Amino acid sequence: MQKTAAPRGFFKRLTEKLARAVEEHPVIATAALAFIETLVIKMASRHSLIRGFVFLFTHPLNFAAGMFIVLSTLSLAHLFKKRSFWLILFSGFWLLCGFINAGMLFFRVTPFSPTDLTLIPSATAIFTIYLEVWHIVLLAVGLIALVTGLVLAYIHAAKHPVRLRMASVLIAGSVLLAVGSYSLTVVGHEESREKTFANIADAYSRYGFVYCFTTGAFDRGVTRPDFYSRSAVNWMVGNLKEESQPDLRPNILFVQLESFFDVGYLDDVEYAGNPIPNFTRLRDNFSSGFLTVPSVGAGTANTEFEVLSGMSLDFLGLGEYPYKTTLRDRACETVVWDLKSLGYTGAAIHNNTGTFYDRDKVFAQLGFDSFTSIEYMDGVEFNPIGWCRDNILTGQILKALDATPGQDFVFTITVQGHGKYQRGVDSEDMEDLDVTWADEPDEQEALAYYISQLSETDDFIGELVSALSRRAEPTVLVLYGDHLPSFSIGSDQLENGDIFQTEYVMWTNMRLPQRDEDLYAYQLYPRVLADLGMSPGLITRYHQQMRDSEDYEEGLNLLEYDMLDGDWYCYGGVCPFTATHLRMGVEPVIVDSWQYEEDGRLLVYGQNFTDYSVITLDGKQLETERTEPGVLTARVPNLYDPGKFREGYRVISVAQVSPNGPALSESVGALVKAPPEAENE
Repeated sequence: MQKTAAPRGFFKRLTEKLARAVEEHPVIATAALAFIETLVIKMASRHSLIRGFVFLFTHPLNFAAGMFIVLSTLSLAHLFKKRSFWLILFSGFWLLCGFINAGMLFFRVTPFSPTDLTLIPSATAIFTIYLEVWHIVLLAVGLIALVTGLVLAYIHAAKHPVRLRMASVLIAGSVLLAVGSYSLTVVGHEESREKTFANIADAYSRYGFVYCFTTGAFDRGVTRPDFYSRSAVNWMVGNLKEESQPDLRPNILFVQLESFFDVGYLDDVEYAGNPIPNFTRLRDNFSSGFLTVPSVGAGTANTEFEVLSGMSLDFLGLGEYPYKTTLRDRACETVVWDLKSLGYTGAAIHNNTGTFYDRDKVFAQLGFDSFTSIEYMDGVEFNPIGWCRDNILTGQILKALDATPGQDFVFTITVQGHGKYQRGVDSEDMEDLDVTWADEPDEQEALAYYISQLSETDDFIGELVSALSRRAEPTVLVLYGDHLPSFSIGSDQLENGDIFQTEYVMWTNMRLPQRDEDLYAYQLYPRVLADLGMSPGLITRYHQQMRDSEDYEEGLNLLEYDMLDGDWYCYGGVCPFTATHLRMGVEPVIVDSWQYEEDGRLLVYGQNFTDYSVITLDGKQLETERTEPGVLTARVPNLYDPGKFREGYRVISVAQVSPNGPALSESVGALVKAPPEAENE
């Protein structure tokens, strides 16, 4: 009897079928694969099979541009003998990116861009907030399966002779088609390229994921103006009036409020009471207005960049985060540097991890002298989904003001209002809110949770204003929302009609006239300084003097390019700013003494310890427990092991360690002197 052959493995059958199709009809098979992938990716990004086809027929040129970009990638597979494997690999890359984008759009409004890849190290600490444990396990299993599948596909892929002429024609043709269709979508559009890509969510919707993701991969830095030259910059700077010297220099505080906005602007939403009475009172009695920010639902660092630098993200690459690109190795003019020229000290405060968005490095480029992140805060409390409550910040701001004898610029970033809101629907504060949302009933409970957190942040605002009111120093406090929360809100659902608008208010204990005005985020600090009679720095003077001119945007682009990517012509060819020696925490972590007990316990006594303090021994972090406010303990089996001493000493210190691993700072070490027998060794 003839034996039945054992069924071949899935990956072997897949690679054989793909190889046979590619060998018989290489161009048609590759093009068909590119078409199918582009369509699937569009369906995934729109979370709809039908809407994917709608995009195909309503935006055929945009769809073709994305398809030819994919085809250009897949065509490279024909340069390899195991071309079926490379087709699977390149196809898998685009599909994986497309599905990641679809998944991220469930949690935020901003689509997936290449810059997001640079955020992975700092984002790992918040995975548990956005994802359930089973989600993380599923992702891990999926990653293992993906790698295993690729290995099996490579093993079972058959080898075929490389048809170099055919491959060259296919690659060249697909690249030309990609470049041609890409150019037509930009050149043929009525709006300028900058305005077309100013709203990243709209750009992805209009042009498709593949098109925009590719643009984001290569589009970096500030758009170079056609007229950029030394003479053009010198002419523009030369026409600016000299800076004025203010008579009064108050403390200036900016507080960036995470996802903060007045839900009263939402249509068809009802709730009990006013969740933000303190902010409302300030808005009614002090200078305020709408603030147009560069992002929705995410992108805190980009609003932060515009507010601090006075520069517009409209001139930078699609989806770019300057904190992850330009500012990693280049200092630039900011309100911090400008105020330091008037004798101010710059302090930054954030009740989240110091490494997020690389703030522990970037803030030095922006001119800050100190940065107090959550690792340096004692007594923190967390909300139901794991974000630090904002009430910790009042004391931290007062510490920063008291730390120096002169005037201070204090920039604070809150975090309590951060999503994912759906995880917090069991909050005990929600029962009294009685929230209904007729337009989005599926998000009603999430909105109720968000409002409960909004109310607590407003309590913090009230506490901060009361504390500042009791101080004798003249003070200006600017409060503003960084972006709208990550709900599926459209502009047509808002009373003000713009999802990119938050609000700002400028409280002061000085006699200043109330002047309400709508602003862009990059215009905020120049406006505040103008009210105080201050005009330090080029960016400040440019905004204050040129905002009403016809060439305002072009001039800002010119100045921004010169400062971030150009030759610093505005400063005579040499940048006057260099990164500061950023001090982590306003109060230093100090080791006063240590004690070693017979059972192997090492006790370290000191000052300003927090739950993020970790004992280090000879630079190695030890598993540490904080038993009392000023006491840390760790197990050291044999502190006096002769083999561990170097030059007769060991060093005990305390590091402030971020949840995702790195130590942000380390105290001055205490020396452990080797016993006589160790010295003899």
